[in-house]
Amino acid sequence: MKGYWIFYFSFQIIWCQMLIGLFHSNLTDIELANNLSVSLLQTFADQIALKNVLITSCSDILHQDGDMQAIIDLTSSFSLAECINSFASQTQSIVISLENIENSYSDWRFFTHYSSKAHQNALSALVDFLNWNKFIVLSDELQKKNSYEFPNKTVSIFICADTKDQNLADLFVGKEIKKIGTRNIVILANGESAKWLLQSLKEKNIFNFGSGIVLGSNSFWGTDENGILAYVEEGLENSFDYISYESLSCISFIRLILNFSEGQNRVSLRDLLEKETFEHHPLPRFSLLNVQNNKRVKVGEIFHNEVTISSQIIFPGNSTLFPNAPITSIPISMADGDTNPGFPNSSYGSVIKWGANYALEYIVSSHFFDGFEFQVAHTDCGADVYNATFAFNCFSKVKDRLGIGFLTSYASTTCIGYINTLRKLNVSIPHVSEFAPHVQLTDEAAFPEFMRVYKEQRFNVGVLFSLLSVFNWKHINVYYISSLPNVAIYDYFEALVNKSNIKIENDRNERMLNANYRHSDFEKYKPWLQKALNSNVRIYILLFSPPWLFYFMQDLYDIGFRRNNFLLLHFAKVTFYTLTETDPTQIHKLNELFYNCIIIDQIDWVGEYGKQVKNVIEKQHSSRGDALVYRCFSFDSAMLLASGIKYTITQGKNIEDSSILNSNLRKQKFTGCSGTVSIAPGSNDRSTGLMGVFNFRWDEKQNSLDDYLVGKYDWGSTQLFSFYETIIWNDNMTTTYPSDMIMEGECPFDEKLIEYSTKGAAILYGFCFFVLIVAATATNFAWKSWKHIRINNLSVKAQAKFEDYLEHLIIFINFLQFLAMSPDIKEYDEYSSLLAGYIALNLDWMIERNKFWYFTYIILGAAGTWIYISFNILLAVDAKYSFFIFYFLGDFAQILVLILGNICFLPIVSFLISVVQCDQAIGNELSNSFVRWDCSVFCWKDSHLYIGALSISILIIYLPLAIFLKPYWNHSNDHINIRASPLYLISKAMLQVIIVILSKILKPFNQSLYGFIYIISFILFFLILRKKKFYNYHRCNLWTNISYSALIWSAIISSLYWIYPNKLAKLWFALQFLGWSSMVVAGIYMNCKYYPSLLDAGKQFDISLLVRFSFGKKVSAKEINKVRQEVLCETNFVPNDVESKENLAER
Repeated sequence: MKGYWIFYFSFQIIWCQMLIGLFHSNLTDIELANNLSVSLLQTFADQIALKNVLITSCSDILHQDGDMQAIIDLTSSFSLAECINSFASQTQSIVISLENIENSYSDWRFFTHYSSKAHQNALSALVDFLNWNKFIVLSDELQKKNSYEFPNKTVSIFICADTKDQNLADLFVGKEIKKIGTRNIVILANGESAKWLLQSLKEKNIFNFGSGIVLGSNSFWGTDENGILAYVEEGLENSFDYISYESLSCISFIRLILNFSEGQNRVSLRDLLEKETFEHHPLPRFSLLNVQNNKRVKVGEIFHNEVTISSQIIFPGNSTLFPNAPITSIPISMADGDTNPGFPNSSYGSVIKWGANYALEYIVSSHFFDGFEFQVAHTDCGADVYNATFAFNCFSKVKDRLGIGFLTSYASTTCIGYINTLRKLNVSIPHVSEFAPHVQLTDEAAFPEFMRVYKEQRFNVGVLFSLLSVFNWKHINVYYISSLPNVAIYDYFEALVNKSNIKIENDRNERMLNANYRHSDFEKYKPWLQKALNSNVRIYILLFSPPWLFYFMQDLYDIGFRRNNFLLLHFAKVTFYTLTETDPTQIHKLNELFYNCIIIDQIDWVGEYGKQVKNVIEKQHSSRGDALVYRCFSFDSAMLLASGIKYTITQGKNIEDSSILNSNLRKQKFTGCSGTVSIAPGSNDRSTGLMGVFNFRWDEKQNSLDDYLVGKYDWGSTQLFSFYETIIWNDNMTTTYPSDMIMEGECPFDEKLIEYSTKGAAILYGFCFFVLIVAATATNFAWKSWKHIRINNLSVKAQAKFEDYLEHLIIFINFLQFLAMSPDIKEYDEYSSLLAGYIALNLDWMIERNKFWYFTYIILGAAGTWIYISFNILLAVDAKYSFFIFYFLGDFAQILVLILGNICFLPIVSFLISVVQCDQAIGNELSNSFVRWDCSVFCWKDSHLYIGALSISILIIYLPLAIFLKPYWNHSNDHINIRASPLYLISKAMLQVIIVILSKILKPFNQSLYGFIYIISFILFFLILRKKKFYNYHRCNLWTNISYSALIWSAIISSLYWIYPNKLAKLWFALQFLGWSSMVVAGIYMNCKYYPSLLDAGKQFDISLLVRFSFGKKVSAKEINKVRQEVLCETNFVPNDVESKENLAER
């Protein structure tokens, strides 16, 4: 080789002066180095260092070929390149160029690096292999930007020539690159710039798991970031800086020349290079290098634009998956767990967050934030209940995955706990909630990292208070729990009440419950609740939220509250209990008490946009059939966080800076599904929000209760409330708002919920069967005891007594009592039914529900009195003990025996059985059954348990005594003429018991069947007594038979009627009237023709004469004597003479 020249020059110098020395191969290496001199105006230190490296390296190579002459061009100037090209042409020397200077090509210039086209082809092959359709190219030269083309791909190419230090690189990446949202990036900048850019990509959370970073050949200097993939010119794999990169390329090219020139003496060097290069560039072959475990590993190559892989590629985050996702992940976190430490788990929080989850889907589908997706870390550190230790341990494990923003809990206490816990862990990120209405959270100074898309809840309570005056409700009961937020809400509400004429009825010291109320607290507060139940107040305001609200409502149900005696006014929606409660019994309790209640809350799903969001969420979760409560606000909370992040990115600010992001979140104002969303200045609350009146109603589609918007509240209007839909109350039909106090006789539940109670009916049937056994036993014993008593027929005329007329009346009363027990005839004969009902104390309609217990106490007293009289008769108590009460009752025993033991026998038995007639219920439990005649009293609990037990005891004692003593009055009274057969009276008592029992267990369910059994019972009664006379007086027997015949006829007509009810009522009445009329006419005819009267009423005393005599009027002795003689003759006492006026008056 004759010699070589080295040209180097600054990138920035326009003109220079060069001294070129020619060196021969016989010079030593030292002479070569010493005689090489270049003069220039300004140089780069890197070029000087490169020159020195090349001098040393080329000297070593020169010994291999002494016939090679070349010029090494280190300049990067087009004008200088022209000079060098001219000099090379004159000296017939080849030019070895380290820079691909545009338009500097000549026949003598050859390049050490592959052509730009080769680099582009290699990069295209690599991105095709990685399946990248969207990526970013960062280049430090404008000509490179213009030279790269990627058909059918979305490529963003940036010039990053200004990234001369780390700060500039951070600014460039944060402002220009991150907003693109693509994490697949190709860096074609020089090695130093590439190093700064890589560091910025890491700082901005772009270089992480799921991203892909590809470096060009001259960018892979000194980096050791795991997961980087680079395509490098073959032979340059070990370059670590600019000098090593260029020197290795030059040396590799010189060695390539030497390899080519071996054995080619006849061919010129230029012609040889023309043949062995492509357009004066080396033939391209790229090595694929991958940083693994901080070391460069060759994993393949690119040759002829084909990618060949020889080993596993590792991508950022130690991932082996090809990073072909074209979007950037933004890490955030969401509190959507179910765990409640120390309490039952609750799925309400996670269900609410369905709205936020859909918002994140919507951001992608609507291109709201192209190029980005939210990577959500789900936390479960306490759902509704905050426990400091549990939360600290939980967040300690996930604090590095919480990201830049936190969609926090809906529960106020939990939100405050989360803030304090994350402060201890030095995690400062914005917290955004959809609810969390605690008044304390309003304070921005105390909780600067918190904000909510909901107004503070005292505003809701104020609107709720205003609603009381709209319905003129002045009597309410209020409960709250002892947690700070609820105490603050109660204090605010109480202050409003104190300024009005509204009265809180329950005592002030009986309003506050435990902070974490549970079912185990029920016994503690049971006296309070029982007192509230007895107060007849209908309106209840419960100033606390789930889950404690649910526990309390279930306990209210257990103590006897139902929808008709309980109307809830609440300040937040609560339709989500079907999500948190799985027990059907408990869900039934909540359904019962939440039915048609009134809720004051912010309006959601506003406008067409809100309706669209609602429809999507409904479709996504239609299988759950759950209410959509607060999911709209959850959607808006996620959209607020997304809007703030987008705004921060587009402003070129760092979203990882929590103070910047927090500030930008508070600047947002957008249309959400709940209307215009923005945060009030100086507050953590939503600045605006429409308030609505919601009515809970049954949704057949969801098969659950749901809230219906029926009105809205406008504080700026003269009419605060405007209702555009009718409120439905209590029974899902009534549109007239109820009173604040329960009216007597109302059922505390919707009567549509009534069902047959198998447990209550089992007790009723068992008791009736036992009563039947007792009655049959008493009848048998009484029959044997009284069968020797015979009655003599009344055959001669006798003076009629008052008791004789009473016997006639008893026949009529018995007829009416049996008629009341027959199948109902009031549908077509209301007047007869009315009269019979009053005589028999018929409970079906005659006694109002609120009077039932008054009659119960009277009947219990009457039965108790009869029991005493019975023992007095049987044991002669009045004769043995000289107490007034015994003498007093003994004197009245005769008349009370008739009234209580005979006339009132059927009503007493019927009434006492009715006390335990609990065959209807609103649930499966025995305690869900209620007294048929008073639906406000539930059976076998509280007061009913004692009254029921007392009624059973008294009836079991009363019944045998009454049956045994049935004939007593009739046969112990010597003054009466008409006497009834003891066997008839005893048998009639048994018949009455049978009819009463059948009326309780069969009549309510099948009137026709009951009627036929009723008829059969009377027929059997006649057959048993076919040879027995009812009375000793033929006229009484006649009318007794006629009355029983009339009962049978009526039963036949009513039974037929109930086969086809409500049809031809007038026809059935006509048939009954015709039958009864015929019987009465026949009876009168037979009574007059065949049964003459044997009772003589006698002559009556002239009362007017006695009055005149008493007041001193003149009455002749003849008149007095005549009347006196007549009266005394009637009493079989005839005096010898007429007494004086004074003696007569004295008598």
